Amino acid sequence: MSKSLAIELKRLNNALTRFSSKEAKKFGITAAQMSLIDFLYRTEGEEPIFQTDIEKEFNIQKSSATALLKLMEKKELIVRVVSQTDSRYKQIMLTPRARKSGEKIRAVYKENDAHLKAVLGNDADSMLNNVLKLQAALEKLNE
Repeated sequence: MSKSLAIELKRLNNALTRFSSKEAKKFGITAAQMSLIDFLYRTEGEEPIFQTDIEKEFNIQKSSATALLKLMEKKELIVRVVSQTDSRYKQIMLTPRARKSGEKIRAVYKENDAHLKAVLGNDADSMLNNVLKLQAALEKLNE
Protein backbone atom coordinates (compact mmCIF):
# COMPACT_ATOMS: atom_id res chain seq x y z
CA MET A 1 0.00 0.00 0.00
CA SER A 2 1.45 3.37 -0.99
CA LYS A 3 1.36 6.18 1.52
CA SER A 4 -0.35 9.51 0.93
CA LEU A 5 2.05 12.45 0.92
CA ALA A 6 -0.62 14.77 2.33
CA ILE A 7 -1.46 12.40 5.17
CA GLU A 8 2.20 11.87 6.06
CA LEU A 9 2.82 15.63 6.06
CA LYS A 10 -0.19 16.05 8.35
CA ARG A 11 1.24 13.39 10.69
CA LEU A 12 4.59 15.19 10.67
CA ASN A 13 2.82 18.46 11.47
CA ASN A 14 1.03 16.76 14.37
CA ALA A 15 4.34 15.46 15.75
CA LEU A 16 5.93 18.90 15.50
CA THR A 17 2.89 20.47 17.19
CA ARG A 18 3.09 17.95 20.06
CA PHE A 19 6.79 18.74 20.48
CA SER A 20 6.11 22.49 20.49
CA SER A 21 3.24 22.09 22.96
CA LYS A 22 5.43 20.07 25.32
CA GLU A 23 8.21 22.67 25.17
CA ALA A 24 5.80 25.62 25.45
CA LYS A 25 4.31 24.15 28.62
CA LYS A 26 7.70 24.64 30.29
CA PHE A 27 7.25 28.39 29.74
CA GLY A 28 3.58 28.37 30.80
CA ILE A 29 2.39 29.27 27.30
CA THR A 30 0.85 27.56 24.26
CA ALA A 31 2.73 26.37 21.18
CA ALA A 32 1.22 29.21 19.13
CA GLN A 33 2.31 31.77 21.72
CA MET A 34 5.81 30.26 21.76
CA SER A 35 6.03 30.50 17.96
CA LEU A 36 4.92 34.11 18.00
CA ILE A 37 7.35 35.06 20.77
CA ASP A 38 10.12 33.44 18.72
CA PHE A 39 9.07 35.33 15.58
CA LEU A 40 8.91 38.68 17.38
CA TYR A 41 12.21 37.98 19.15
CA ARG A 42 13.98 37.11 15.87
CA THR A 43 12.63 40.16 14.05
CA GLU A 44 13.15 42.71 16.83
CA GLY A 45 15.03 45.76 15.62
CA GLU A 46 14.00 45.18 12.00
CA GLU A 47 10.81 46.50 10.42
CA PRO A 48 7.83 47.00 12.76
CA ILE A 49 5.55 43.95 12.99
CA PHE A 50 1.79 44.37 12.63
CA GLN A 51 -1.08 41.88 12.83
CA THR A 52 -1.12 41.45 9.05
CA ASP A 53 2.54 40.39 9.16
CA ILE A 54 1.68 37.73 11.74
CA GLU A 55 -1.23 36.49 9.61
CA LYS A 56 1.13 36.07 6.64
CA GLU A 57 4.04 34.59 8.61
CA PHE A 58 1.91 31.90 10.25
CA ASN A 59 -0.59 31.49 7.41
CA ILE A 60 -3.53 32.12 9.74
CA GLN A 61 -6.78 34.00 9.33
CA LYS A 62 -7.41 37.43 10.80
CA SER A 63 -9.77 36.04 13.46
CA SER A 64 -7.14 33.52 14.65
CA ALA A 65 -4.46 36.21 14.82
CA THR A 66 -6.79 38.53 16.71
CA ALA A 67 -7.63 35.84 19.29
CA LEU A 68 -3.96 34.91 19.73
CA LEU A 69 -2.87 38.53 20.16
CA LYS A 70 -5.70 39.37 22.58
CA LEU A 71 -4.77 36.45 24.82
CA MET A 72 -1.07 37.28 24.68
CA GLU A 73 -1.83 40.89 25.52
CA LYS A 74 -3.98 39.74 28.45
CA LYS A 75 -1.10 37.52 29.66
CA GLU A 76 1.24 40.53 29.32
CA LEU A 77 3.42 38.83 26.72
CA ILE A 78 2.95 41.52 24.07
CA VAL A 79 1.89 45.13 23.82
CA ARG A 80 0.29 46.90 20.88
CA VAL A 81 1.70 50.34 20.20
CA VAL A 82 0.17 52.81 17.75
CA SER A 83 2.34 53.02 14.64
CA GLN A 84 4.41 56.17 14.27
CA THR A 85 3.75 56.23 10.53
CA ASP A 86 0.06 55.27 10.40
CA SER A 87 -2.18 55.61 13.43
CA ARG A 88 -4.60 53.00 12.03
CA TYR A 89 -2.04 50.28 12.72
CA LYS A 90 -0.67 48.94 15.97
CA GLN A 91 2.84 47.56 16.15
CA ILE A 92 3.15 44.26 18.03
CA MET A 93 6.02 44.21 20.52
CA LEU A 94 7.24 41.80 23.18
CA THR A 95 7.01 42.79 26.81
CA PRO A 96 10.22 42.56 28.86
CA ARG A 97 8.83 39.38 30.44
CA ALA A 98 8.35 37.67 27.06
CA ARG A 99 11.65 39.02 25.74
CA LYS A 100 13.40 37.33 28.66
CA SER A 101 12.02 33.98 27.47
CA GLY A 102 12.87 34.76 23.84
CA GLU A 103 16.47 33.55 23.95
CA LYS A 104 15.47 30.28 25.65
CA ILE A 105 12.67 29.75 23.14
CA ARG A 106 15.08 30.47 20.28
CA ALA A 107 17.41 27.81 21.71
CA VAL A 108 14.56 25.26 21.75
CA TYR A 109 13.87 25.86 18.05
CA LYS A 110 17.57 25.78 17.15
CA GLU A 111 18.02 22.48 18.97
CA ASN A 112 14.97 20.99 17.26
CA ASP A 113 16.21 22.18 13.85
CA ALA A 114 19.64 20.67 14.53
CA HIS A 115 18.02 17.36 15.46
CA LEU A 116 15.87 17.32 12.31
CA LYS A 117 18.86 18.21 10.12
CA ALA A 118 20.92 15.46 11.74
CA VAL A 119 18.18 12.93 10.92
CA LEU A 120 18.02 14.11 7.28
CA GLY A 121 21.78 14.48 6.87
CA ASN A 122 22.89 15.87 3.51
CA ASP A 123 19.29 15.88 2.27
CA ALA A 124 18.15 18.55 4.76
CA ASP A 125 18.50 21.57 2.45
CA SER A 126 16.89 19.77 -0.47
CA MET A 127 14.04 18.60 1.76
CA LEU A 128 13.46 22.14 3.04
CA ASN A 129 13.32 23.48 -0.53
CA ASN A 130 10.77 20.82 -1.45
CA VAL A 131 8.64 21.63 1.60
CA LEU A 132 8.72 25.33 0.66
CA LYS A 133 7.64 24.45 -2.91
CA LEU A 134 4.72 22.43 -1.55
CA GLN A 135 3.75 25.24 0.78
CA ALA A 136 3.79 27.81 -2.05
CA ALA A 137 1.73 25.53 -4.29
CA LEU A 138 -0.88 24.93 -1.59
CA GLU A 139 -1.11 28.63 -0.79
CA LYS A 140 -1.74 29.31 -4.48
CA LEU A 141 -4.55 26.74 -4.50
CA ASN A 142 -6.15 28.44 -1.51
CA GLU A 143 -6.21 31.92 -3.05
